[in-house]
Amino acid sequence: MDNESRRIILITGASGGIGKQTALALAEQGHTIVMHGRNPDKTREACRWIMERSGNPDVHAHIADLSLIANVARFAAEIEASYDHLDVLINNAGGQFGTTRETTAEGHEKTFAINTLQPFLLTSLLMPMLRRSASARVVTVASESYRQGGPALRDDVELERHYSLTRAYGLSKRYAWWLMREFDRRLKAEGVTNVTVNTVEPGSAFTGLQRESGKSPLMRLVLALWTPFMRSAAHGARTSVLMATSPAVEGVSGEFWGNGKPKRINPKWSDPEGQRWIWEYCAKACNRWLG
Repeated sequence: MDNESRRIILITGASGGIGKQTALALAEQGHTIVMHGRNPDKTREACRWIMERSGNPDVHAHIADLSLIANVARFAAEIEASYDHLDVLINNAGGQFGTTRETTAEGHEKTFAINTLQPFLLTSLLMPMLRRSASARVVTVASESYRQGGPALRDDVELERHYSLTRAYGLSKRYAWWLMREFDRRLKAEGVTNVTVNTVEPGSAFTGLQRESGKSPLMRLVLALWTPFMRSAAHGARTSVLMATSPAVEGVSGEFWGNGKPKRINPKWSDPEGQRWIWEYCAKACNRWLG
């Protein structure tokens, strides 16, 4: 691959599952791969594995626990210090937790922190690097579960009163999608034409996320029933890879893709007012780091 075609691609949550398979596929295309992972040993081993499998030595590991907002800010600063621009950001890192509400050390509900606040802040902080690219793309991995959280709860965003595992995960993924729609709207309003923002869903793919959530008795039962029908992580990575580098989607922005094509979304789920208020909520929560 010539230097003009090679892209610098950051993938969060790339030490296993869909993120790892996404990194492998893009490394095989010859791009510069910036891998994020939380576990140092696992991430560095995944980095070595991808270099060996792809024959591409331009693969780099960065370690951070992105469930904490302060760590997201530090991680963004590390990326900015390491690379002069960014061509693709794939927000793949995510989490699903137990049947009892848990909070981070910063006081945020864990599912919301990693699935919603984290991609919002990281995308915001890395936007200047993306805008320095001739043609940049943001790809955020959501889920079909956005339909399973029930009504958005503006007066209880982090579910202090209405927590359930299903509601927390479903709403966190819906909010992430809404935030990407709002990024797209704001960029277009500014006249920015060199950055596209899209959301993808990988389908029912078995990944490390299921293994983590499978620690609860309820999820073990659900996984036992659903695992035979789940796709591989490599299959789940396909739409992320497509949206990251395919010339076929050049200029496509503000869409939700799955299984290699745009998804038809019932208008009741795409709430422009919801997109604005969840943006405002996240901006307030991250205000210290947004300047």
